[in-house]
Amino acid sequence: MRIHNTTIALGISAAIAMGLSLLKGNQKIVLLSTALVLGGGLMITLRNEDDSNKTVRDYEYFFNRAQDKFEVANYEGAILDYNKALTLSPTEICLVYSMRGNAKRNLCDFDGAISDQNKALDYDPLYADAYFNRSSAKFKMGDFAGAIDDYSQVIKINPKDSDAFFNRAKVKKEIGDLQGACKDWRKAIDLGDKEAEKLLKENCE
Repeated sequence: MRIHNTTIALGISAAIAMGLSLLKGNQKIVLLSTALVLGGGLMITLRNEDDSNKTVRDYEYFFNRAQDKFEVANYEGAILDYNKALTLSPTEICLVYSMRGNAKRNLCDFDGAISDQNKALDYDPLYADAYFNRSSAKFKMGDFAGAIDDYSQVIKINPKDSDAFFNRAKVKKEIGDLQGACKDWRKAIDLGDKEAEKLLKENCE
């Protein structure tokens, strides 16, 4: 089965770096204004902004380290870092839960994997990657109907997800629904999937 490699584009880092450079450049002006007008008020504001930036940097550090550990199959270590990232991220919670679920799935903790994908979906019911990743855990548990339902939900959210069609076809083949599998492989081919074309020839023609 194919797996979605969920990643995050950390373009926010560049924006934060620019913001910090601007902050440093204007800090003397701000401090002068503070001393003359508002006492410590603006200094507190600056301190709060620094704390916020540090939280984002810490989140990125632990999340990226977790991703690195995941890539080298150190799933236990990845889970520990995903745990830390979860405590620091107010905005990427779905992503971290879903990736932690993938790590648990790869450790054969399928109940834990499904639980984490459910948590991601609690925050965002349209988070397609959580359905996709949950379906792979259900498949490994032998819950083929549940896997098909989740891949169908991915397709409902993103009708151009060729991987969802490809995987749903393989699940349908597993349960003996070859007609349904062939239909999904054809749709995957329409979306540019070359491997689906091979499977279609092997199984449907």
